[in-house]
Amino acid sequence: MQLIPLGDCAVLVVLKAKTTTAALDAVTKLARALNAATLAGVTDIVPAFTTVTVHYDPARVAPGEGTPVERVSAWIKTVPAAPAAVRRKPAEVTVPVCYGGEQGPDLAVVAAHTKLVEAEVIRVHSKAVYRVAAVGFSPGFPYLLGMAPRLSTPRRATPRTLVPAGSVGIGGSQTGVYPSATPGGWALIGRTPLRLFRPESEAAPTLLEAGDTVKFVPITEKQAAQLEERPVVLAAAKVTKSSGVFEVIKTGVLTTVQDMGRNGRQHHGIPVGGPMDRQAARVANLLLGNDENEPLLEVTLTGPVLKFLRDTWIAVTGSAVRDVPGWRPYQVKAGQVVSLAELTCGARAYVAVAGGLEIANVLGGAGTLLRAGVGGWNGRALQAGDRIGAKAVVFETTGSWSASAEFNAATGADVVVRFMRGPQWDWFAAASRRSFLSKTFKVTAQSDRMGIRLEGSALRLEDARELTSEGVGFGSVQVPPDGKPIVLMADRQTIGGYPKIGHVIAVDLPRLAQARTGDLVRFHEISIDEAQALYLAQEHALALLGAGVRSKLKRG
Repeated sequence: MQLIPLGDCAVLVVLKAKTTTAALDAVTKLARALNAATLAGVTDIVPAFTTVTVHYDPARVAPGEGTPVERVSAWIKTVPAAPAAVRRKPAEVTVPVCYGGEQGPDLAVVAAHTKLVEAEVIRVHSKAVYRVAAVGFSPGFPYLLGMAPRLSTPRRATPRTLVPAGSVGIGGSQTGVYPSATPGGWALIGRTPLRLFRPESEAAPTLLEAGDTVKFVPITEKQAAQLEERPVVLAAAKVTKSSGVFEVIKTGVLTTVQDMGRNGRQHHGIPVGGPMDRQAARVANLLLGNDENEPLLEVTLTGPVLKFLRDTWIAVTGSAVRDVPGWRPYQVKAGQVVSLAELTCGARAYVAVAGGLEIANVLGGAGTLLRAGVGGWNGRALQAGDRIGAKAVVFETTGSWSASAEFNAATGADVVVRFMRGPQWDWFAAASRRSFLSKTFKVTAQSDRMGIRLEGSALRLEDARELTSEGVGFGSVQVPPDGKPIVLMADRQTIGGYPKIGHVIAVDLPRLAQARTGDLVRFHEISIDEAQALYLAQEHALALLGAGVRSKLKRG
């Protein structure tokens, strides 16, 4: 067992074994043990192939000797085996597949590449017994071990912009099933009528979990139609006249409802999500005496125009917004129109409402998961005509005051972020490591909530190597084959197969969240002890802010 810090908020546990099957057995065993033992502050345990990633909050780790990472590591090393009574027996799942035709448009491509007839491809693919090595990429997506090597087929040169839900594909030496309609580059050989992602089920949102066994069974198109599982449409959110707090008049570029994210779901492939600038979002709620996790709006680049339906108080943080007071409580009246259209400094603003927005929880959180189409306001960005409710609360404050500038990451200046070395730092050529430490990178227009994409000096590996998918975190710096680094952000996937040269520390992620296209980024290396000391200092500052604000508010 090897323990490697994955930034300042996670530990990557690498398990060695003689075979992939033995490694997966060890991974699932350790994941069960960690889930059974529990440690305060641990937020997610993510098994994948030969690793288990343990995510944690350094400020909430159970007290004891040493730093937070030392206490988490000691717990991992000494955790007892899970009691038999709480062990989940791996499921044996039969997955019907309609191969070829419209359901599997690349079956002929696979047959030609493997020099097999299509019927033989189907026979070989459905004959094998597969193990789920990990669930990731998207909610419910299973990475399967056990495919016959002779079926190995390269990914498509140009990925499809949309792969139908249920599609069964081959990507290199792996096979898997797309649970949702997403872009994808695997060769599609069939489709299952089963639903692998079930967001209406809090207890079991995915059909498969790591360690489960899968057997594919060929079926006809008629049988597929009979077995088709229709998506369950979650009830649309409704707002009463008394709870309605504002109506969206104009939408802006991208405005979503967010809370502080979903913890404990990454082993299902469900992203944590939450605000890009977590510090600004927390402060917005604190300024109104709300719980930090209350749902609020995240506004990107150009914000919406809102008409308020009743008297209330709001707090706007993050990017400065023209003609809207920021970083303090701001009273609005019924009928007042507030424009958030012009963000003058930074990329994202946050709008909290006294009492918190009334948003139902889905899969343990109220935030919007855009790629999965769940959470937030009907699983999507806000549209003109949407009416959002807020909890009723009595709110009063006196005097003119605001939060300290230390909480504002939207400075408009070039960005310098501190980082720790990634698990694959030594894989990179010495020249690339020097470039990462000394060169300037530029934020590209392709950046989004999944990742900040950078261009500059291409980062290259010393030798050609393949990385088995493993856990990633908020701030992991992945480097794909083109050499252009990507800093993974709020809506990142839960596991990834690109080498990680570094990991941006948690307290500096708001700086990247506020960066715009064309902004320049530099990286500065620090140690994990320094990173966690900065994290704890930030948490202390936020606690002091909360206490100070509460002394100035009257709520009921």
